[in-house]
Amino acid sequence: MSSKARYYLEQCIPEVDDLVEHGIFNKSEVTSIMKKRTNFEHRLNSRGSSISDYIRYVEFEKNVDKLRLKRIKRILQNSKKYSVSDYSIQHRIDFIFQRGCNKFPQDLRFWSLYLNYLKSRGNKVSYKKIHSVYNQLLRLHPTNVDVWISCAKFEYEVYANFKSCRTVFQNSLRFNPDSSKLWFEYCKFELNFVTKLITRRKVLNLINEREQEMDMLHQEKANVPDDSNEHEDGIKLPSTGDNMKDKLNELPDTDMSMLGNEETNPALRGDIALTIYDLAMKNLRQKFIEKRRGFYAVTDGNFEKELIADVNEYLYTISLDYIKLFDNFKALRRDYLITHVLHYLKTLDTIKSSKEYSSYITFIDITLNIRYMDTPSFNNTELQKSVQKYLVYKSKIKDKELLKLIRVKYSEYLREKYLINMEKDSDPRYSVLAKIINKL
Repeated sequence: MSSKARYYLEQCIPEVDDLVEHGIFNKSEVTSIMKKRTNFEHRLNSRGSSISDYIRYVEFEKNVDKLRLKRIKRILQNSKKYSVSDYSIQHRIDFIFQRGCNKFPQDLRFWSLYLNYLKSRGNKVSYKKIHSVYNQLLRLHPTNVDVWISCAKFEYEVYANFKSCRTVFQNSLRFNPDSSKLWFEYCKFELNFVTKLITRRKVLNLINEREQEMDMLHQEKANVPDDSNEHEDGIKLPSTGDNMKDKLNELPDTDMSMLGNEETNPALRGDIALTIYDLAMKNLRQKFIEKRRGFYAVTDGNFEKELIADVNEYLYTISLDYIKLFDNFKALRRDYLITHVLHYLKTLDTIKSSKEYSSYITFIDITLNIRYMDTPSFNNTELQKSVQKYLVYKSKIKDKELLKLIRVKYSEYLREKYLINMEKDSDPRYSVLAKIINKL
């Protein structure tokens, strides 16, 4: 037996004595457990050990702990006092995970098992412990987007710490400015945060800024764990260099003011999310072009035209995902958010020249003010505004084929979303809408 394996097994002696003393396990059961542990330690300390050995060892210790808890409940009930065996197995599981992560740092599945184990223990595991594991993982895998998103969601969804979550996203973008998924998730977080903030203030009737400020301070104190003295430091990472920091200095401040209302504070209208969208389009465009040009030492005019067409199509597809995202946030002015995206798309030359893309952008703009109206709330006033938009586009567009595409999309939309759901004989709106569709 190696000295290292013997040392680790000797650490089990106080726990084993405690289990036998309290009658939770008998001597033969303890002997069987120690024999299993000895076999596992031999495997882990051998040259041919694999990640599956660590996983099996963890599962074995989990099963031992489950059996221990059942025995305590059945034999000792509520009479047992806190002792060494109550925490030693959990410490051993944690140590096995640490050893596995140190030996196989590239195995993300094992890191995921470790983090899920820590999170599943709830208040029994400190915030700083989970934070330190994320720090280790992100230092090893700073370009893994899913790890960053997992860390950010842990900060916000578990501890409701929006400042730390925002810091995580901004750090992640310093390492991965070309990740459309990261930009999208960051934008989604900001929209969720603003929505929850607005909803909370409506429920609590927090009108003036003083009340809002006190409420936010109270929330921060309530959500920060007791053991997180280093909490404000956030995720500690290797430096990306001043050059990369300068490029992303336009990102929103992590400690920005969220007081006031929509009229006095643009952040409450969703302008933070729009800023992120603008920066995403700028950085994704730049990185796309850099990667594509990197394969060619010399380029000609045709290559440049194809490159611009490809990058614009790429950004168009991503922008449609943002529009779908904005659709989900009913508490915000969704038409305001979508209009911003449409204005950007209209600046893309190759998109404007494409009949398919241009017709769809125009269609969204025309139907924007009735986009969120169902049949019962549908009214002629909003319909009139939508039709006026259509007529303006009709007077400006000279391409008959493009105009036909827009007309077909618009008429089908009005017919399928509203007309077929109205009573032909009893609903006065039916005849008005039918006439409008026929005259388009």
